[in-house]
Amino acid sequence: MHNKTITKYQIKKARLHISKGNTKIGKGIYSFSTLPGNKKHMIYANDELLTDIPGTCTKHCESCANACYAFSSAKLHHNAVIPAWGENTLLLRSGKLKDEIDKYITKKNKNKVCVKTLRIHVSGEIRSEKDIEMWNELAKLHPETVFSTYTKNYEAVDKFMQTHKNTEPNFVINISQWHGCANKFLAKYPGKFNVFTYNDANLKNNGLSESEIEALAKLPKCPAVTKEGKHAKDKNGNPILCENCMRCYRKTGKETAVWSH
Repeated sequence: MHNKTITKYQIKKARLHISKGNTKIGKGIYSFSTLPGNKKHMIYANDELLTDIPGTCTKHCESCANACYAFSSAKLHHNAVIPAWGENTLLLRSGKLKDEIDKYITKKNKNKVCVKTLRIHVSGEIRSEKDIEMWNELAKLHPETVFSTYTKNYEAVDKFMQTHKNTEPNFVINISQWHGCANKFLAKYPGKFNVFTYNDANLKNNGLSESEIEALAKLPKCPAVTKEGKHAKDKNGNPILCENCMRCYRKTGKETAVWSH
């Protein structure tokens, strides 16, 4: 039973936190994250509520909360990430995030382009088309920086596209696909978006048909994850990073499969 009377981190401020890389994406890619989850899926560790701030995943948390990498990271590294992601979440909800990110990138890129790439929502999710509009406006303000995100919020992307027709050239949306759940959306916008497809054919009881497994096998694979679900290494034993590939940071309209990990 979760203890709902104690909250470990009391987060009241709303300051911007942007990270410069990590062990998976590389040091050259900056990243912005908010809290994962929603009001029904709060973040606990050892039955203790880590923060009373709901995450930004809205209804898109329902299908993956139990296996969410962001939840795992939040629990494992809570002392570092909960305050930072919590403050980013408050900043987003305050309506001040756009100005803060604009000021941050402007300062960083004043004399030299330092923020060449910004990964949006390593943790957390796009809430609505208004979020997409905000990031698109930031991309327009900073054509020197590539903005990239993965999303399951097809409804928000659809509403944005109906109004704006496309994102800025330096704003890349990767549609998260698994077991065909994005098929209807992708059929409406063929070739408009990169597709990042979850391939759990390496797991027992995956529920995939033989034809689905064959189709997944034909797709280009994310080079950073092995079939065993491990972080891949190059021939010299160095981990393969997103910054070595950058497939998800260019508008190609192509599909990439990633092994379950």
